[in-house]
Formats: sequence, structure tokens, C-alpha cells
Amino acid sequence: MANQRRVLIIQAHNLGDAVISTTLVETIAHGLPTAQIDVLTRPEIGQIFAHNPSVDAVFTGRFPMGSVHDFGLKEMLTLPRIVGTLRRRGYTDVVNLAGDFREEFLGRLITHHDNWSPAWSADHPCSKVIRRSAIRLANRPIVIPADRPNIYDAAAIMGTAITGAAAEKAALYTPAKKRIIWNPLERAVGIHPMASQPWRRWEMEKWQALAQFLIQREIDVHVFGSPSEAKELNAYFGRLDTSRISIVTGNLSDYFAAVSRMRVLLCPDSFASHVAFALGVPAILLNGANDAAAWPPPGTVVLAAGPELKCYPCYNRPTCFGSSDEYACVRRIKMDSVIEAVWEALKDASDNQHLFPLFQQPLTV
Repeated sequence: MANQRRVLIIQAHNLGDAVISTTLVETIAHGLPTAQIDVLTRPEIGQIFAHNPSVDAVFTGRFPMGSVHDFGLKEMLTLPRIVGTLRRRGYTDVVNLAGDFREEFLGRLITHHDNWSPAWSADHPCSKVIRRSAIRLANRPIVIPADRPNIYDAAAIMGTAITGAAAEKAALYTPAKKRIIWNPLERAVGIHPMASQPWRRWEMEKWQALAQFLIQREIDVHVFGSPSEAKELNAYFGRLDTSRISIVTGNLSDYFAAVSRMRVLLCPDSFASHVAFALGVPAILLNGANDAAAWPPPGTVVLAAGPELKCYPCYNRPTCFGSSDEYACVRRIKMDSVIEAVWEALKDASDNQHLFPLFQQPLTV
């Protein structure tokens, strides 16, 4: 079709950012039903988009953006070939949700048409974690005001600007391209204790104590992590009651399916919180160094000790290394507060409160 919109979404950052970007996929697919939607992303992230029935093609490569730091000489030489392939596809729109000059530059190389990018206000929290250019490289900048601090607000504003339609919710799919929705087991609580940066992590000993507390109250605890984290997870959780504890370290598709069965998921400020939101799973987020208003998904219960600290938020540039109060923004979150949040979430998520002896027992470890 001559007037068909051909849209490329650039997602060159991390797993959590990829899940957030499915908001754009869903909004564009619903608002522009005849549009072709392609995605450029990292190889390890590709399946998040490839399983989405609204995505036509997924292209992968390595980029200088994100926290993975895997962009060397080989990747630098490969990227121009990827850009050339994408230029030939004739995109009418290239979209990114980062607002970083590097994504904007990629978009400019790929299309001479509409290059969409968020234009963060100077005091917007998301502006603190990107690299800006003195010259705006995107010809379709969309202003994101500081009074809309959450990244999901930005995704909604961007999606509506591109399509003229209402924003849709993030979504994840099975390899069979079926949308995954919340379908909880009766007594299942999920814990995803790991995060890529230490200032996001609550101490493992506390996660272990929390798991033990729940198990003693006849709650089944599912501990999630990546295959590379299996050894550490087994060291902390493998000796707990095997009839009540399950350690899940499979691939992304298995992870999404398993998380969808949880009554509630507990996690740090990480990929896991965005997965829970996309699946409709109630989540409790233990926030660390980032602004608690900026990245937690809508409806997530956020526990944060950072606001009482002068150095908060440091936006992943901590000055507390080696101090007596190292990573206090997350480590000061109290066990009692976490347990109370779990209790409230289980009450809200349970059709039959008598299933949970937790409701009738003291809320202290």
C-alpha cells in the first residue's frame, strides 16, 4: 500500500527497557492497524519482540548504549551494515523511547522521514540517565514534561503522538504468539532478588529470611533468576524446605510463563518489575538509587528508603562505595515493611483468604 506507515522501533538498551517498549508496539499496532512494525534491538532481547504478533521483523545488533558494555571494534564495523539494510526498507517512521542522541543519530541515518524521540524537560528524571546532544538530531521530538516523571507516561505520550490514538498497555507473548496473562497459583509468591547493579540489590540474607518466613506460613516461594545466577540462588535458597521452594532459572519464555502464575512478585528496580506489569501480576518493588517516581510500573507497590538520604537519587552513580552506609537507599528497607506489603498484596490478590495462614499470624520475622 502506497500510504502504509512503515515503523521501526529502536530499543538498544536493556531487558527492562525492551519490556517498556512493548507499550509502543501495542499502541502503534492498535492505533495504526495497517502499519508495518519492525524492531532493532540486541540479540538477547529479540524474542521479546519476535513473539509479538504485531511485529513483522526483528533486526539485532550491538550498540554503544545500555549497561551491557559489549560494543567493541567488531560491533562497530558491523553496525553500518545493519544501518544500510534498514535504510533500504524505506521506513516512514523511526521511534526510540530513550531520547539519547545516539538513538536519535541512528534514526537519522536510517530514515529521512519522521524520526521520533522524547525530548525530556531539563529537570525530568529520565534526562539524568541519557547523553544529550547540543543539536537535536530527531526531527519529531516529543516534549515530556517534568510533571509526567514516569517512563510509562513517556511511552504513552510518544505512542499517542505517533498514532493519534489512546495508549495501550505493555504486553508479552508466548512463542506461539499468544498473549500471556496473569493466571495465579493458589499459594505462590515470587521473589526475583537479583539486579545488574549492586546498589539496586537488597541483601541476599534478607531475601533468604523472607523466603523462610513465607515457607513457615505454608506459602510456596518461587525464586527467579537467569541461568548465570543459578549457583548464587542455590547457595541461598537451595537448603530451604524443598516442598515449598522452587528456583527458576530458565529462558525468557519459561520465565514469563512462570511469573504469570504468581500471586505477587517481589523484586528490586529491575527487568522483573516490568515483566510483572506487562503480565498483570501484582508487584512489590524495593527501590534503590533511582528516582522512585520515574521507573516503577503503574500500580506497583514501591518500598524506598532513599528519599531520607541526601545523596538520593544518584541515578546509578553512587558516592557511597565503601562507606559504613553503603547502598543505604535499598539496604535500609526494613523487613517488616516488606512483609506487611506482601500481606496486603496477598489479601488483595486472593479469592479465598483462608488459603493463607499468613493472614492470621504475626507479621514479624
